[in-house]
Amino acid sequence: MSPDRKLAMYSGAGNDFLILDERYEPELGDASAEARALCRRGVSIGADGLVLLSFSDVGEETGAVARMRLWNADGSGAEFSGNAARCAVRYLVDEDLASGTVRLQTDIGVVSGEVQGRTVKVTVPGLARVYGQRRIRVEGRDLLGTYVQVGVPFFVLLHDDPDDLPVRYLGRAIRNHPDLQPAGANVAFARVDDEQGLYFRVYERGVENETLSSGTGSIAAALAAAVADRVASPVACQAKGGTLTVRFRPLTPQQAAALKPTPGVDASTATAETEPALTAEHEADPEPAPGPKVAEGEPWLFSDIEIEGDTRRLLTGTACADALRFR
Repeated sequence: MSPDRKLAMYSGAGNDFLILDERYEPELGDASAEARALCRRGVSIGADGLVLLSFSDVGEETGAVARMRLWNADGSGAEFSGNAARCAVRYLVDEDLASGTVRLQTDIGVVSGEVQGRTVKVTVPGLARVYGQRRIRVEGRDLLGTYVQVGVPFFVLLHDDPDDLPVRYLGRAIRNHPDLQPAGANVAFARVDDEQGLYFRVYERGVENETLSSGTGSIAAALAAAVADRVASPVACQAKGGTLTVRFRPLTPQQAAALKPTPGVDASTATAETEPALTAEHEADPEPAPGPKVAEGEPWLFSDIEIEGDTRRLLTGTACADALRFR
């Protein structure tokens, strides 16, 4: 990385990300190493992750103005982050590279984003799959939780007071649990306050620690509470870093059944008549690859997932060579 490479830092409700725009500069040689170097707190700039923006390779078909790739603080790649996507959308608008409405390519599909003041909303592509009443054994105790796949995997525990829990210790143990392999899972601890509100804390893969917020974590907590019949959309999800509002739509059994392949029928030709109330983005939503043991059985399905909340620029400047000394 050259000493004068442009860099920005954004916070999405407490999740902080470094953003490098590669569209008009040479690509990074080793993005994983750069993420580890730049995101280390105390000896470098410090952040929860590194966002790289490049030209979209599906821009003509989808209207995406850029492609977002994400690396966690430990250098591992991340499939998706709701807060990182919101920060990237805000960056593109702040830099006059897009209007108030933005389409952004991510590794899980094209995200639609909208900026209104400091509030940024994104619509998550595809479907969320939720597996309720999943039991795992941790440190000699049986824990009953919910496994959620919403771009990234989450294991959610509903608890009367997450602040009474050793989130870092328990989160690490659950994140590495054998039943959640091969990918492991982020872990959310949530307290339902009322039908439209909850409080949660989150332990995230890649950061390997508790973070102040999580976009996908707020979605996972809301959906886990929804399948327990504790909340209904929209849900205000409060974390230490801020509040995120999550909206979603449960699929009816008929709609869920329509998504399953039928012998002799090409899923790509599905129509509104065969899949009522499903949009084109969901019609051919593929079954996920074989997952962990806790994802066995039929899931609840959710579509039209949106997340919104505060998103702000923290700094702009350049990343100099000294920031990369401690790889």
